Amino acid sequence: MASTNAPASPTSLIGLILCRMVVPLWVAAGATVKLFSGSPGNLPSTFVSFARETGIDLGFLLYTLIGLEFFAVGVMVLLARWSRLMAIFMLGSFCLILIGEMVAGAESCGCFGGTITIQPWQMLIVDGILLAGVIFFAPRIAGTALSLARGIPLMVVMMVAGIGLSFGAASVIHQDIQQSPEVDPNIDPDDPTRNPNPRALPSNWWAQTIDNWTGKPWREIPLFQFMPRWPEGLDEGKHYIVFYSRTCSHCEIMFIDDFTRDIGAPVIAIEIPESRTQLRGENAWPMPETFNVTRVQLPLGPDWYIQAPLSLRIEDGIVRCAKEGDHVECFELYD
Repeated sequence: MASTNAPASPTSLIGLILCRMVVPLWVAAGATVKLFSGSPGNLPSTFVSFARETGIDLGFLLYTLIGLEFFAVGVMVLLARWSRLMAIFMLGSFCLILIGEMVAGAESCGCFGGTITIQPWQMLIVDGILLAGVIFFAPRIAGTALSLARGIPLMVVMMVAGIGLSFGAASVIHQDIQQSPEVDPNIDPDDPTRNPNPRALPSNWWAQTIDNWTGKPWREIPLFQFMPRWPEGLDEGKHYIVFYSRTCSHCEIMFIDDFTRDIGAPVIAIEIPESRTQLRGENAWPMPETFNVTRVQLPLGPDWYIQAPLSLRIEDGIVRCAKEGDHVECFELYD
């Protein structure tokens, strides 16, 4: 009869290292970087589309997914009998998500937040190799198997702990990452375009309740509250507002097709910075000659996660339409 204390084969030893060390460290590294970044811009585009269609808050989705990754790390490290199954599940899920991102044409996988830009196909190679290794090299697990009756409740507790850790750490990490926007000292205190009390800039900002903006005075809209200087004349008449990016192809078409002509009301185009420290990147499209368009910008500092173009129609100081990702409806540009 073979001894149960026989030394592990090289194959099983490789499997053990992969399932209980390499893959957990890999998943934990990505989760930690995304946690400190705290930007929903790091979510896969397919997840963002799903969240927008179902009304799920992007911040809630981000930290829940990060928490589930920490939960998976805990299972792989602490529960030997479940480590390989969890490693296969996580790496397989990553590969499927990356394939979806490739189909969607995403330029970055978001696997390590905004700190490191890695294209989906590049990360697919890494995750695919790890997945093949975990499948091929099966670790030998000694000891008594953990029964379902004990294992499932334990994993539920670990899952709750992982999600709780994610939300708790995020509230601590990001609570003090705020700064006051720079106010131009040359602005006259009596200038009506001067924001007398601009809100502190967060580390990240994403639109959560755009549907609730309709019917409110424009000064109650968060994006305007962050701006140290406001567009002029929004309390009288009709105005079209658009928050745009110079790397958004939809925005470029919008400027060329609609803003080079009279569309019936003044347009205020507010540029979304490319990053926390840079207004626009080298790949920004050239600004065309426009008609009746005033251009301003959001302040640098936050990671603005906005699906451009974000459009508003303001009539006599009240928001009558708010739409993210399109401008046709709010600008009343119907064929």
